[in-house]
Amino acid sequence: MLDIGCGTGTLALPLARQGTTVTAVDVSPAMIEVVRKEAEAEGLTTLTLIADSAERLSCPRASLDAVVSNYALHHLRDPDKARLVDVAAGWLKPGGILVIGDMMFGRGATAEDREIIAGKVVALLRKGPGGWWRVVKNVFRFLLRFQERPLSADRWARLLEESGLVDVQSQSVVAEASIVWGTRPAVGGSPPS
Repeated sequence: MLDIGCGTGTLALPLARQGTTVTAVDVSPAMIEVVRKEAEAEGLTTLTLIADSAERLSCPRASLDAVVSNYALHHLRDPDKARLVDVAAGWLKPGGILVIGDMMFGRGATAEDREIIAGKVVALLRKGPGGWWRVVKNVFRFLLRFQERPLSADRWARLLEESGLVDVQSQSVVAEASIVWGTRPAVGGSPPS
């Protein structure tokens, strides 16, 4: 299994504790070090850690049962998201699954998007000066698509379908967070190379 953007090991560590062989990748060497220390302290031997960017990842074709990412891909540019989904689909064994959990909303074109954005702004404003600063900072990031580049769950689902994955589904988790997943066809089809 591959965990893209593992952060402090929120997904990778519990899976490794269960005996799953996990390769955890994060762009931040500091995050990888946090996971490494925890894995060593617990004696976990099924965890491989790599400090690298998601865009530069490479795995053998049809080598993984699962590829997961949790709250990491909204930082990628949209074309990089599409490329990553496409190559990750190719890394999956037949029947393998790609699961993406992240901020998933559009730029405010729909009532649902506007409700999510307004809810986040109100929650931050209630936090006082620190929250006010985050609103100002995030408005520019969001409007300029600098660092914060969320896609809607529908757009993520289309990316998975375009990569050749089947049984693509999505589920809203809370406010801006959703999960989208799909599987590589088990027989008679495969994602494009």
